[in-house]
Amino acid sequence: MQRLTSVLIVDGDEASAAILKAGLSSGVCRCQVARSAEAAMEMMRRASFDVIVSDLALPGTDGLELTRCIRKVKNQVPVVVMTGRPAELPYELAIEAGVSDFIVKPFAAAELALRVRHVVHQERIRISSLTDELTGLYNRWGFFTLVEQQLRLSRRERRGVYMLYADVDHLKQINDTWGHQEGDRALIETGQILKATYRQSDIIARIGGDEFVVIPISTNGDNIGKIIDRLRQKLAERNARNDLNYALSISVGAAYYDPYQPCTIDELLAEGDRRMYDDKKARGRV
Repeated sequence: MQRLTSVLIVDGDEASAAILKAGLSSGVCRCQVARSAEAAMEMMRRASFDVIVSDLALPGTDGLELTRCIRKVKNQVPVVVMTGRPAELPYELAIEAGVSDFIVKPFAAAELALRVRHVVHQERIRISSLTDELTGLYNRWGFFTLVEQQLRLSRRERRGVYMLYADVDHLKQINDTWGHQEGDRALIETGQILKATYRQSDIIARIGGDEFVVIPISTNGDNIGKIIDRLRQKLAERNARNDLNYALSISVGAAYYDPYQPCTIDELLAEGDRRMYDDKKARGRV
């Protein structure tokens, strides 16, 4: 049985929203409706959607600002924006906000359904190309793609971005002692611990053999230490089990992107790598 595409329709006009829901629900979509951007964000906190279809003109926050908010918490969800005044939706602004596609009113329900299927399909292809096959996290290309969007937001909003740079300790020893298959399991388990520690909205990637990075979204300097402590706690819980061949250890360093003194992604990674080795040395792991 074909899985229904989950759609959130955001439209301040009750009659228009009902027509859209009826048109999309007659195909392979399962639709819910939000009457404002604030209601949409609340629904997204409680449920997952494959695609958002939003009117440009909304009560309070408009469709572009809603798209920017979505990109901060669920970057992978495609957004289709509807407008009856295309001149008010400049292409450059739409792309910068993160709009996946837009459709001009009036339109047929069949056209909107086709656009919804297209953006969902394109997003699945994109996610596949950005995903590390072993761990299921973002790969290096995926990290660079997503973090570039975050740094653009950082510069525009004058909001700093923190990055955690993590390295699995003693992976070579695990490979030499237990075999490369066990080394792969250690990497997979590290990815699982990172996903269990951080939020779905955070960017978590494996960028090299035993190197991982995390961009905790909307995190300030006051709680970056708590975020690292959470990871240490998850590791301690894993290592407390009595069915393990070895303890899993991760060295972590934190780097900061300052929007007032911006650097390149490579420079940010280099700083995180340096601080990670400081952590490794401080704990006697080198």
